[in-house]
Amino acid sequence: MKKQILALITILLIAFAGIPQSTGAFTDSRDGQTYKTISFENAMTGTTVTWMAQNLNYKVQNSYAYDDIESNRKEFGLLYTWEAAKNACPNGWHLATDSEWSILANEFGGVEKAGEALKSASGWREDGNGTNSSGFNALPAGIRRNNGYDVLGYFAFWWSSTPTGEEGKAWGWDISYGGPDKSIISKVFRYDANILGGCSVRCLRD
Repeated sequence: MKKQILALITILLIAFAGIPQSTGAFTDSRDGQTYKTISFENAMTGTTVTWMAQNLNYKVQNSYAYDDIESNRKEFGLLYTWEAAKNACPNGWHLATDSEWSILANEFGGVEKAGEALKSASGWREDGNGTNSSGFNALPAGIRRNNGYDVLGYFAFWWSSTPTGEEGKAWGWDISYGGPDKSIISKVFRYDANILGGCSVRCLRD
């Protein structure tokens, strides 16, 4: 009985720590690139959810390397317009919906705390690193704006596939390095993004 109780406590501790059930890899047959993955069980549906644990790096029209420097793709992947992002994931995968991003955040502590678990353990400026206890390995890949590229090392931005209902806008999700206000260092933010901007893509298995 004592062993069973200890085993249950261990399972609960793992769940609250935001450790994924499993890690794996997926090779994109289109270009041979291999991506790390994380999987966990959606507590509400009992189904297994599998995310890519790296930003997508598949070149399509309207996808860009940060600062137009191709070597930046290796670590950070590409930045996509929203229309490009919706069609960039490989067969059997899709651009996550707004609600799927919400499920991910809730799995690892909710929007107030998930940033710490989702962030990579290095690469964020001004002591903005996370623990990466999730295995998601969120990197601060920056953003592409109308007037150029910005905030590499400070922010991570990703598209969801869900439009906001306002013309030219879709829901995006981002994580910050924290800045002067370190109270936001572990938060995950949902925001309405201009669909012509360039954000990172994380694919979710169908």
